[in-house]
Amino acid sequence: MTIARSVRSAGSPRGEWPTNLESFGETARRMGLVSSSRVRRQEVVAATIDEAEELAIVPGMPVLHLERIRMLDGVPIASDWSCLPAGLVPGILDVDFSRHSLYETLAAAGVHPRRAETTIEAHASDPGVAEDLGIAVESPILSMRQLATDGEGHPVLLSRIRYAGDRYRLRTVFARASPGV
Repeated sequence: MTIARSVRSAGSPRGEWPTNLESFGETARRMGLVSSSRVRRQEVVAATIDEAEELAIVPGMPVLHLERIRMLDGVPIASDWSCLPAGLVPGILDVDFSRHSLYETLAAAGVHPRRAETTIEAHASDPGVAEDLGIAVESPILSMRQLATDGEGHPVLLSRIRYAGDRYRLRTVFARASPGV
């Protein structure tokens, strides 16, 4: 059975995804799958102007850049890049993100992402992502960009996750507020 079939058949009776904010590991556990990560890069760097603007910090402030390959039951599903102000979690460079959840690490430091503005687009994979995910160059991927904020609306986490198109599916529900418009 492929991961795509497992993902479609797991979860709610209709296999739909939740509308609440979940980490990769939380989603995997809910679906009865085992998540794992391979860390490609974990370093503190000076925030670029774009990163600073999105995270509402001063350009040049220290931010963590974390790049991981995310897997379900050992199969590469996503290439995950995350950026957050390094000061949110003291000692963040000492955390082994191949074994620890970023969301759980944030929670232990008193930082709780509550909402994420998300954009999902389809693209063709570039050579780097194709190699990371074990897919052919130009294969379809879903690229998800998120800006997560805490309960007061302060930005805490910027991420770009690129999913193998044949291994990931997102379902949602749309509803009309009132009839006839």
